Amino acid sequence: MGEILMKHGERKEIAKMFNVSEVTVRNALKGRTQSELSRRIRRMAIQRGGIEVDDSKSM
Repeated sequence: MGEILMKHGERKEIAKMFNVSEVTVRNALKGRTQSELSRRIRRMAIQRGGIEVDDSKSM
């Protein structure tokens, strides 16, 4: 699972939509948490124009 990148200010808007802190949104978008709430946040981020980038590094 990669990180989801968003436009400036979108994390704050998503935090308001879900009534959670921006830290919660950031952790969800970075893939640090795997709860149902995190999956919903990630899904909303994609719907609002976020782009998932692969965080694995080729060797």
